Amino acid sequence: MTKRIESKKTAVFELETDRFSSHTFELSMRLTRHEYHHIKDTLYRSQEGKMNIVIYQERKGRHCCMKYGKHGVRICLEHNQGENGFDTYYVRMIINPRVLIEPGCSYLGILPPKKSSMEKLEKAFKDLFEGTVFDNNLNNYYISRLDLCTNIRCSNNKLFRELVRVLRKLPTPLKYERKFYKNSDKKKANRYNKHYLRFVCGTHELVIYDKTYQIRNGNLAIAYEKLPEGVLRFEIHCEREYIRKIEKEMNSDSPMKVLWTMVQESEDRIIGHFSRCFPDTEFVQMERLEKKIKQSGFKKENKEAMLELASRLQRTQSADKALQKMEKQGYSTAGLLDKFAKLGISPIPLRKNFCAESLPGPVELLRDISEGKVKVEYVKVKYK
Repeated sequence: MTKRIESKKTAVFELETDRFSSHTFELSMRLTRHEYHHIKDTLYRSQEGKMNIVIYQERKGRHCCMKYGKHGVRICLEHNQGENGFDTYYVRMIINPRVLIEPGCSYLGILPPKKSSMEKLEKAFKDLFEGTVFDNNLNNYYISRLDLCTNIRCSNNKLFRELVRVLRKLPTPLKYERKFYKNSDKKKANRYNKHYLRFVCGTHELVIYDKTYQIRNGNLAIAYEKLPEGVLRFEIHCEREYIRKIEKEMNSDSPMKVLWTMVQESEDRIIGHFSRCFPDTEFVQMERLEKKIKQSGFKKENKEAMLELASRLQRTQSADKALQKMEKQGYSTAGLLDKFAKLGISPIPLRKNFCAESLPGPVELLRDISEGKVKVEYVKVKYK
């Protein structure tokens, strides 16, 4: 006869060594018609008679250069046809700064938030484009997009997978729109969206995703790299309008100054944006959810609606869909999520009989992990 043995364990969430910083930014430069055609024609001539593709046309008016990919730089030449024959021309450089200063580094790595990183970055850019058709002075460009991020490592795969599962059901914040990853292969897209959350508004985007899943499924892992059990990445994608506001506050549009300022402020900005968009709640099991709702001082009809939402979220893949279906069936859902926030719990329940009683929500996780490790107790079961 087998014997069930339970033991209490502790899983740890902790920041990767580079803490909060940037992993990608886009440089742009306005070109004249002559400059645009000179760069494009030179690149196409350079690949004549060669097997390697240096440049290709992605679509009408957009050509992509792959020559500097191993250095973390992707380049696009844009020709935009305007009204009344007024055309514009640009060069766009999408840069992974960590790879630029350290070619061959892990895709988990982000730009080390040190002043020395800025100096290495500027020098690496200058050296890479020295003697090419591209301007090698980074400060002659402007930043048109900047992604701030942090990586959170989890020591337990089971807890990590469950956290990713409940996070993907989060409701869309007010004034944001949820966007899904799209692919011609719908099965691939569905699998990816189980590990990926993206909320968009006019000036920026909030993104949460399973970085280890992306690396493994995109074949981005380096041969000698040992990946952790799970890494959760939080990102803010700052668009040009967002960056322009920063430039005005700084009274400077120097790319290096803007980048350094944003890296220094990345922790406050990431925690601040996610804290404003999501309630400070934790994920708990259904029994505890039901108990807290029933013991609350809310009206009977509110309690019933809360219990119904929690029940549906055991099966429904997003809080948005669950709320929409409830509204169609006559439930009053106005302010329903706020009531869960007042109780400090998410309406999204953990799996039945899950090994941990609770998991931190995104706000608690980001806030507490910036100050130290976040520990979660769970029960490990063995049979002998």
